[in-house]
Amino acid sequence: MVKFLFQLPIFDFSLTFDIIETLITHSESSIAKGIAEYKDKGPEEYIIEISPEDGVYQSIDHYMGLTSSSLDLDEMFLEYYPSIIRRSVFLTIFGIFEHEIEKFCNNFANRHHSPINVSDLKGSGFERSHLFITKMIGMKSTSHYSNIKKITKLRNSCAHNDAKYLENDGQNIKSIIELIEKYPDFFKKDGKQVLFMGGSLSMILNSFKEYLSDVERALDEFEKQSTSGDKVAAAVGITP
Repeated sequence: MVKFLFQLPIFDFSLTFDIIETLITHSESSIAKGIAEYKDKGPEEYIIEISPEDGVYQSIDHYMGLTSSSLDLDEMFLEYYPSIIRRSVFLTIFGIFEHEIEKFCNNFANRHHSPINVSDLKGSGFERSHLFITKMIGMKSTSHYSNIKKITKLRNSCAHNDAKYLENDGQNIKSIIELIEKYPDFFKKDGKQVLFMGGSLSMILNSFKEYLSDVERALDEFEKQSTSGDKVAAAVGITP
């Protein structure tokens, strides 16, 4: 459980994670139900008469208004649609986490009467919050932020470029390619897009948790140093 204890109030990410985990479970259950229904009922076949007198007919499968004449129904209902659902949930998860980490930074600034607020820093979103954490809390290193940066790149592509792993000039987006290569079970290339496979949402959530564990350690160290400084100040008669 990732929980940051200030004097008052308690900033606790665990409820946020519980909500997100429930969202992931519900989404994957819905996806599994849709896949099972497709496999059970399957596409229906109908015959088009091309030239009956010559015995020429065309067989076409159709399912929920889509036909095999224009696309691969298996790919559409077993991979693409599930990926679209996961992409949508991913954007929601990222937005929630981005909002919560900024709330944490504001909470810290208020608690410690910080001369700098997160809104004073350059950038936006998660990048700006991370900058605040490194500058004001003093997190010197994190082994997990590199993953968050890759996930942020993927988020931007999903939000603004239809989840493409290519730049407009056709060059690979390095961070997204690295993410696909690092987690081949969770992400796949499909044409120019990234497919979100089963387990991808949980992997992303775990990446956020791991990053926050680094933040928690940095915060613990900051609080220890702050408490030590208060004791020294009190000993020499200075009110901190």
